[in-house]
Amino acid sequence: MRKITCNCEHEFSADLPDEVNLDRSPDILEKIADGSFLSCACPSCGAILHTDLETRVEWPSREMRLLLVPELARLSVLSGHLSGPEGFDVVVGYAELADRVAVYAARLDALAVETLKFHLAEKALDSVPDSKPLLTFESLDGEGNLLFHIHGLRDSEVAVSSVPLRLYESVRNAVGSNPGEEPQSLLRNGAYLSVQNVLFEGGQDD
Repeated sequence: MRKITCNCEHEFSADLPDEVNLDRSPDILEKIADGSFLSCACPSCGAILHTDLETRVEWPSREMRLLLVPELARLSVLSGHLSGPEGFDVVVGYAELADRVAVYAARLDALAVETLKFHLAEKALDSVPDSKPLLTFESLDGEGNLLFHIHGLRDSEVAVSSVPLRLYESVRNAVGSNPGEEPQSLLRNGAYLSVQNVLFEGGQDD
């Protein structure tokens, strides 16, 4: 049981796990994807709460070990003051958890995917200089191409970008051969592997 405080200020205990194994509980994969994992209803007001409580998410058959930490802890992660257990990568906030699990579900290389996000973010800024692009990996399409959602280009709009599988494979090979070169060398900060480690400056000079 875990302590939850609702927006209505009611505090209650919810039966939410603090660790899961996706080999033992494969049904959780769908819950992570549809946003219902770590969700609960407030017994006072009935509101559905979507939490990002600190949780260990392991998928041994895919060699995935993640520590989800709340979005509120992002500055602590970026500053190096918060890290995960030995052998675990940190993901910050629920969206990053869903993103990274989708990457492993598609049997993709996480560093190569984050490197692709870096290049897509640069292109997005070229197209919309005053934007603050935020990219998430969604899935593979029927032809094996990588589908990304790009948030932040325009209000209330989400752009979709399809990256050919051959381009992903080229990036994966380059990353594997030259992990110490930029931009891939900038994408890991301790246990935190993310394009969010790179500051993309939106906006134009006056």
